[in-house]
Amino acid sequence: MDRSAELVTFSGQFRCLLRSINQEWKKRMPHNLSYTQFKLMFRLHNEEKLKVSELAELMGLTSGAITGVVDKLIDEGYVTRERATDDRRVVYVEISPQGKTMIEELLESQSESISAMFNRLPDEDIQHLKRIFAQLLVHLEK
Repeated sequence: MDRSAELVTFSGQFRCLLRSINQEWKKRMPHNLSYTQFKLMFRLHNEEKLKVSELAELMGLTSGAITGVVDKLIDEGYVTRERATDDRRVVYVEISPQGKTMIEELLESQSESISAMFNRLPDEDIQHLKRIFAQLLVHLEK
């Protein structure tokens, strides 16, 4: 098979893998969170408090998209939002105690899911995947 055909085949396999991971995520998600909402809360769990602009940059989304995600999480009581006192244009988002508890429970249950998916691979293959994905991401960001 020529390189072009190989890449098309790989691309299809990768999309199927992502779809399967997403379906598995939804099956095991006890809360009605999207993966984007989970990632945002995970960032806040690790960083405590971030500006909307920082979250947008970290997650590769627009500030407007982050605002929409944050609005839904505020409605659920998982995060809070406040304006900076010295500059009203700056908005901070912080994980709530309820959100912190929920994300810790999710991390535990999702860890089991991820382990189940990748346990069949030897450590060497996992290291290769990490290296390859890191290279692809670097090239995509250029």
